[in-house]
Amino acid sequence: MNIEKKTFVNEDEKNIFQEQKEALKSIFEKLDMSKIAFVGGIADYLNLRSYYDMPVNDIDIIYENEADLLPIQEQYGIRKYCTRFYSMEAGEVLVSEYPFNNKKIHADYYKRNFSRIKLTQSPLLGKMVWHASFTEMKEFHNKQVPLITSQAMGANYEWKRLYKHSKKASLYNNVCYLEEKNLLQTLKNNL
Repeated sequence: MNIEKKTFVNEDEKNIFQEQKEALKSIFEKLDMSKIAFVGGIADYLNLRSYYDMPVNDIDIIYENEADLLPIQEQYGIRKYCTRFYSMEAGEVLVSEYPFNNKKIHADYYKRNFSRIKLTQSPLLGKMVWHASFTEMKEFHNKQVPLITSQAMGANYEWKRLYKHSKKASLYNNVCYLEEKNLLQTLKNNL
């Protein structure tokens, strides 16, 4: 495990922008990592980094109790918005921004019941974190695609959102297809 962890630290250092690294380090310092989990782009990165080089842009976190986010609220502030893209239990998304080098790293926090989502642990920048599993994220992206087409969304259609989910679904589906055909070794870039 130590060799794998070291390898991923090197990959993380190389593939995560400095601003995002600083925001993640702040999250690691301020939040109890056993009470949150990463979803979205970070979960995709963790699930797929053995196969693809992927950027980490914004930060998506799920939580069960809003009180667990209090250290972030106190230092950076958190704003509440209604979420119009994803059906969530609370119907809202909490948002904060981490300032670094005159830039702001965006973080979204979604209230979720952890017993209803498949979570797993992986090292991220040398820290073990919880995140949505490979299967969970694959299913999520594949289910999103038909919901966000121009026909389904009408006036609220955003091609960038459809492109993002279609691209991610195809990456997960490709890994599964290659595994099924015993060709997965053609993808692995961390051997």
